[in-house]
Amino acid sequence: MKDIEKLLRMIERPQDYSDEELELLLSDPEMRDYYELMVQAEVGFAQKKRAKNHGGRYTMLFRIAAIFIGVLLLSGIAYATYHFAVRGDSQVPTQEVRITNSSQQVVEPQQEPDAIRTFENAELQQILQELSDHYHVGVEFRNDQSRHIRLYTKWDTSAPLKQIIERLNGFEKVNIQLTNNQIIAE
Repeated sequence: MKDIEKLLRMIERPQDYSDEELELLLSDPEMRDYYELMVQAEVGFAQKKRAKNHGGRYTMLFRIAAIFIGVLLLSGIAYATYHFAVRGDSQVPTQEVRITNSSQQVVEPQQEPDAIRTFENAELQQILQELSDHYHVGVEFRNDQSRHIRLYTKWDTSAPLKQIIERLNGFEKVNIQLTNNQIIAE
């Protein structure tokens, strides 16, 4: 969120910042996208003002374009706020987990690169099953209706399971516990 605020200040008062500071901020692809959205919005507003001054027939078109660009800009800022709030600054390094079975053979966890998995309008049952498969724990639903709760969320596969469950519990109607290597959804 600080980067977005800094970008807004840079746009309002560019003379207060060096070219290096601007380049450093815009080296982040997400910040560059926000900057481009803001520039497009400013162009749309300028065209609207010019059309209004000339009394042209395109006034309504420019008004619609400006509204559309404004909505895109606000959506981008809202997404960035959510993204930074979810990711946060508390990235916990993952530790290697070794699981042993009854014959004392060491079973290595599935090796895969750290990835972000996005669930869009996915049922809780699907999300928890993927968590179960990844973290090698069981899943139990104590309420059949909870299986069909639909969510939009992102999952960092390198994050600890406890952290993922805490985040899922932040959703309304979701109550999940981790007990004895079992994910229990009520």
